[in-house]
Amino acid sequence: MKYIDYNNMKEFYTIEEVCRLFELDKQTLRHYCKKYGIEPQEDQYGNWGFRKVLVRRLHNHIYQEQKATGQGTGYRDRKRSDPWG
Repeated sequence: MKYIDYNNMKEFYTIEEVCRLFELDKQTLRHYCKKYGIEPQEDQYGNWGFRKVLVRRLHNHIYQEQKATGQGTGYRDRKRSDPWG
């Protein structure tokens, strides 16, 4: 899971935006949402997605899971696995 600057986030992200932000496909995002009980919400314009607080919560859950299982793809994970990388 890549780094996301929580301080510079928008207030609402559509499902497609979250997929791009997390670099996941919709099925994988749906899996994580169900696993962690985070459901998309509809905004005032009829778009389905997530408020900033839910995106942050979901990102943190996925990050912690990937870190624990060694699935991370971030810079720190690559550096740990290859000290010369």
